[in-house]
Amino acid sequence: MLLELSYPFGGDEPKWPTNPNDSYVWDNATRRGDSCNASTIRHHMHNGTHVDAPRHFTMDGRTIDQIPIEDFCYRSPLVVKIPKAKGGRITKEDLLPYAEPLASCDLLLVYTGYADLREQDPHAFIDDFPCWGVDAAQYLRRQCPKLKAVAMDVLSVDSCTTGADEGFPAHHAFLDVNEEHPERTLLLFEDVNTKKLFEAEKPAKTVFAFPVRFKGLEAAPIAMVAEL
Repeated sequence: MLLELSYPFGGDEPKWPTNPNDSYVWDNATRRGDSCNASTIRHHMHNGTHVDAPRHFTMDGRTIDQIPIEDFCYRSPLVVKIPKAKGGRITKEDLLPYAEPLASCDLLLVYTGYADLREQDPHAFIDDFPCWGVDAAQYLRRQCPKLKAVAMDVLSVDSCTTGADEGFPAHHAFLDVNEEHPERTLLLFEDVNTKKLFEAEKPAKTVFAFPVRFKGLEAAPIAMVAEL
């Protein structure tokens, strides 16, 4: 059984407050007498379910087309529920109870409960959603050698209210390679419907999250599917 964890794109999905809206243009349409239907989209790479590559915040980081395709296939996914309210942060202490399974997983999927608001109250969903603490990102990079990526049910690992003023510390902690963070980077999947994995009758056996391979870019939309 397959379970789709990414959201369809429609142009009206909740997004980071300063991101431009997506839009569709029908270049050809049979309703106008054309021989076929053909469309063009204007899509911001960080709207909807997407993956951030290391290039997102540094020109030294790998682009989405430079990452091995194997890094988007996960044979040992771990799903955890870490309830967080508005303005909450995921910390190292939140992860410590899962230390043993984290040591062997290759994808961590976190359900904070905020995914519930995406359809019920989109305005609340984008308002000061839970984010990640730097200590949690550092813990995952240093203590989880098999981990390749993190997925979450919120729009970003950084706060939409303080992230810019703070310099987007969580993104840097996950994605950058430097003297402070010499370990391998972790891919970031944002705006993922992780709630579905807690409603499923069976656990996820494998998760696929393949991106569209845009050359030289820092992110890409993905189709994320769990095999139960």
